[in-house]
Parts: sequence; structure tokens; C-alpha cells
Amino acid sequence: MASSSSSAASANQLKTHSREAVLLVTLLLLLLLIIFTAFVTRMYHKKYHVLADEWFARGEASFQAGDAAAALNDYRNAMIYSPANPNFQFHLARSLAATGRNDEARAYLLNLLSESPGSGQINLELARIAARGGPKSMPDALRYYHAAIYGEWETDPIGMRWQIRREFCEYLLNNNAMNQAEAEIIALADNTSPDNLEEQKTAGNLLLRARLWSRALQQFQTVLATDPNDQVALVGAGTAAFQLAQHPQAAGYFNRLPPQLREDPSVAGMVDTSNNIVLADPFLLGLSAEERAKRTANAVTMAEARATACAKETGEAPHVTAPTSPLQKAVAASDAAPADWSERNLRAHPERIDAAMAAAFDMENAAANQCGEAAGLDYALWLLGRGRQGGLR
Repeated sequence: MASSSSSAASANQLKTHSREAVLLVTLLLLLLLIIFTAFVTRMYHKKYHVLADEWFARGEASFQAGDAAAALNDYRNAMIYSPANPNFQFHLARSLAATGRNDEARAYLLNLLSESPGSGQINLELARIAARGGPKSMPDALRYYHAAIYGEWETDPIGMRWQIRREFCEYLLNNNAMNQAEAEIIALADNTSPDNLEEQKTAGNLLLRARLWSRALQQFQTVLATDPNDQVALVGAGTAAFQLAQHPQAAGYFNRLPPQLREDPSVAGMVDTSNNIVLADPFLLGLSAEERAKRTANAVTMAEARATACAKETGEAPHVTAPTSPLQKAVAASDAAPADWSERNLRAHPERIDAAMAAAFDMENAAANQCGEAAGLDYALWLLGRGRQGGLR
């Protein structure tokens, strides 16, 4: 009986050990299965990420090569593997905009903007889409450009903001929004480093386009203080000085240019006119009494000839006892004092030069109003009078 009981206990103990072994093996197999599943899942997701990154890289290469349509397909493929990736969505939106699908691009960008309202990059793309929408979209363009300028930029925020403001200024100028453009261009110039000559010249040329002549002249003078022979700055400074009727200064800048550039059609007219004015102006400092008298007498003679020719052109008698038209009145004023304004008399009485030149300016101005602007020396004389009588910025 004892032997039988011992055998039964041993059998039970063996069964218990067997169940424990089976359970342990099962647990081990389950653990291995979990590990294997996790590994396979991880590799699967890793493969998805690799594919997403590969398609995205292809999209970037296509976009940089100027093929936005190919980039669009590549970005879409990247989003198959990573549909919630905001970077992929942004680049997809940029490609949509580049292919003219602005509404789709805007939808993606507005969704991204709701998540990152301070993003300079997203606001800039929205500004560019609005800028392509014509005058009706200008309020949106203004809002998004400002948001981009003052938005968040991960790299070189100062440089990015300068470039965006430059783009914004060009947009405003191209759309004749001159009031807004003036303020933005002045802000651009104020935020341009004196050490960055290229940006200084860019700001100067924008100031010229906005007709902010004094600010433009200062901008180009900053460049010339560092590089006195910079041709872009010489042209810009000469143009600004010319528009300000500072003709000796303008001639000085233009005459420092190489001959081939002085003959360029965009500059040649200002070069000739500035030099003509410098040669004809009796008010320049440093002139002798004889030279002032000679220049004044020549100006009166030239203006009388111009006025007489204009009157004949329009069928009007230039010399009448009862003048009625502005042209006749201007000629009559000159006729009243021919002896006083001779070169000999002006040398003896230099105080008469101002009145003589005023009469010459009146004749040139009346002729210009009646017959159109003259050319050559007459145009130079007319401009000289306009500069002395007008207020220029």
C-alpha cells in the first residue's frame, strides 16, 4: 500500500511539472511572438517612414529644379505614407500654388495656420497666393505679409524679415499702392545694415521707384562712402540728385561713370541735361561776375528765341502792345528791359540778374505749357527754373 501511494504521488508530481513546463514554453513562445510582432511592426513603420522620406526628397529635388508638377506628385506619394506630417502638407501646398491651384493650396495652408498661427513660412505662402489674386485680394496680401514679417522663423529671422519686406515693397509698387509702399520702403531702409552694400543698393532703388528722392540719395551716399566707384550707387545717387534739381551734384555722380554707362539710354538724357544746366546756370557758386552776366544774357536770348518760335508755331504774334496770353505776357516782360539785361549791363549791375533769369524762366515755362517741353539747352533752362521755383522731396 505504501509503495502504491508513493507511486501515485510521484505521478502527480510529474504531471504538475509537465504542466508547468508546457505553460513556461507557451509563455516563452507568446513572448517571442510578441517580440517578433513588435519587430515586424517596427520594421513596417520604419519602411513607411523611409518611403515617405524618399518621396519627399524626390519632391524637393523636382521643386528646386523648377518642375512643380512633378514635385506635386512626389509630395502626394510622400503623404500616402505619412498623411499627418505638417511639413509634407506645407510643401504640397506650395507646389499646388506653384501649379496655379491656389484654392487647394490655400485650404492646406489655412489648416496649418490654425495649428501654427505665428508661422512666418505659412503666412508668407498665403501672402504670395493673395498677391496673385489682383486688387481684390490686396487686404489679404497686406495682412499675411505683415504676419510673415513679424512671424516666427527658425533660421536667420532678421535676414528673412528683410527679404520678405523687400518682396512686400515690390508688390506694393507693382500695384501702385504708393502710400503703403512709402512706409514699408522707409522701414526697409531703416532696417538695412550699413555694412551690407547690396541690400543698401536694393533699398535705394526701391526708394527711387517710390520717388523718395532725398532718402534715396542718402541711401546711395552710404554705399559710396564705402565704395566711391560703385556704378549702381553712382547711377542711383545721380538720378536722385537730378530729380531734386541738384544738378551740379548729379553731374558729378554721372561723370564718374565709365563712358559706355553714361551713354546708356536710361541715363544719357539726365547726363546731358545735368551737364547743360551746370554750363548754363548763373547761380553756381564760384562764378566770376563776367561769367554770371554772360550766362544770364545767353539764357534771356535763348528763352526769347524759344518763345518766339512757339508763338509762330501756334499762329500767335509774340510781340504785341496789349499781350493777353501767358506767352505774350512773358515776352512783353522781356521786351520791356532789353538794355538792362544785356551782358554789358548785367556786368555793371549784377543785382539785375535775378529779374533777368526770372523773365527767362517765365518764357521757357510759358512755351513749355503752350508747345510742350523743349529739348537740349532749352529743356535744361526750363528744368533749372523749375528746380529753383519748385519744392522737391
